[in-house]
Amino acid sequence: MMFKTLTATALTAVLPLTLIGCASTQTRDDEPAQQASDEMVYASGATLRVDGLGCPMCAESISILMGNIDAVTDSRVDLSSGTVHVDLDPSVGVTPSQLRSAIDDGGFTFRSIAFEK
Repeated sequence: MMFKTLTATALTAVLPLTLIGCASTQTRDDEPAQQASDEMVYASGATLRVDGLGCPMCAESISILMGNIDAVTDSRVDLSSGTVHVDLDPSVGVTPSQLRSAIDDGGFTFRSIAFEK
């Protein structure tokens, strides 16, 4: 019983750390971020450009955050290019601002999004 309590306590302490960007890559301040609208989009996928992705923990954080969005069925992070590709259920709508919020909530810098119809 004590083991479960310690595990829950440890997870409570560690989980927030996994949801914060490590900032091991520099952001590109010279390039303004694209606006993210609240207009519902029905698409099969999207590619987001994100600054601040520098380690496997960053990729894991993004995957967790994207997994909380109903329309997202899968996500893949390419650390070398700073992109996040999400597979979307085309029958479920998502807004660009929902995807951007997941990036922002993780402590990363959203740059742009392109949807695949």
